[in-house]
Amino acid sequence: MRGIQALNPKSTCFLQEEAVFRLGEIYESDSEDLSHELHQTRRLLQRKQQSGMANLSGIVELAVFLEPHKDVFHELFRLCKIAIALPVSSAACERSFSALKLIKTHLRTTMADDRLSNLGVLSIEARRAKSLDMDKFIKLFATNHQNRRINLM
Repeated sequence: MRGIQALNPKSTCFLQEEAVFRLGEIYESDSEDLSHELHQTRRLLQRKQQSGMANLSGIVELAVFLEPHKDVFHELFRLCKIAIALPVSSAACERSFSALKLIKTHLRTTMADDRLSNLGVLSIEARRAKSLDMDKFIKLFATNHQNRRINLM
């Protein structure tokens, strides 16, 4: 969402404003309220910039700026929060599919879904998995397993 550029009072480009409205349509925002909120936010930013406030450089700064007024700019603030979260969620999804593509080879096509899912999590969270103490897990599993034959404690 390039809503920050649409809210810049010096900007005459309406393409970004259309992107805000399209995002609003996807997430079922009231377009009339959103239009009024964009207009009022533009005016508020213009006044703040005239009083010496620096230009906002991103959607996160816009959300922080609108947060004290979130009840007044309900639709716009909600769309800002959604726009901030979207890249994270889509990046994680793409990373998961990349990891599964590396794991599931022709030799492993008979692998059960649970095992594939667990290997995918280990691959995606490789840094975290490498920091685990596997000896503790082995001892815990051995002591709790019903068919244990050796006492490792």
